[in-house]
Amino acid sequence: MNRRHVLGALGSFASVGTLAYATRDPVETLECRIWLSERAAEYDRVADRALEYVQRLLEFEFWSLEASIGGTVSVSTEDGARVTSGGEWPLAVTMGAVGSSDLDPVADVNLLVTDGQMKRAPTGYGLPHIASVGGARYIDRLPPFDELVGSGPEGDVDRRLVALTTPTRTMQVLLHEVGHALGLHHDHGVAFRYGDAVVATPMLSTYAFDPEYRGDRSRCGTNYPDPNGLERQLSLAFSTCARRELSTYSGGVRVRDQCCDGL
Repeated sequence: MNRRHVLGALGSFASVGTLAYATRDPVETLECRIWLSERAAEYDRVADRALEYVQRLLEFEFWSLEASIGGTVSVSTEDGARVTSGGEWPLAVTMGAVGSSDLDPVADVNLLVTDGQMKRAPTGYGLPHIASVGGARYIDRLPPFDELVGSGPEGDVDRRLVALTTPTRTMQVLLHEVGHALGLHHDHGVAFRYGDAVVATPMLSTYAFDPEYRGDRSRCGTNYPDPNGLERQLSLAFSTCARRELSTYSGGVRVRDQCCDGL
């Protein structure tokens, strides 16, 4: 099921009301809430790590961030992509928004972390204000943020440079799907040379290392370097191109009662 089909399914869910997009300009406070599947919740540190990294990596001067844990949800699949692309997580968010369940969504990013596999793409999925990602076991293995990012050479703190490992890639995919939930696209990401390495930012992610990826430059005109023969690293920081787009974000969700259309 593609994004259009999922959004169509959301639009047809009208037993109590509909989930509508609202404009908030400017957005002074960005709300991000993280839920865990039942299997993901079995890991002791996954909630703390996901929340800590989101808090550190979505902090920008153009909004105040309110990140929180929503709790545990029961889902039929741990697949971090299919739970959203198949409509299950979007429907759960919609039902919570209209008061048909105990789930309490927020306006901007409603993220579900599952224990799905991280070897074969897609491993996550993002729609406006709704996202999901697998890999809870790998997020659980991440060290505290400052221990991972603050231990590199001078300059790495601002770039948020990390080695390419399954845990760091999982966190970058989480940020990638959050970016989609906020309206970013793959070409808002960049890849750049850093010494003997090519570094990919969250929205481009490991597409930067895929010879079949068709893009050769970012939306802002930055060329992607050829990664052949070079070390591959990740940045957990959104690119300048992505941050510029995020600074214009003015969206949100609200419940629109069917009874009151046009009033």
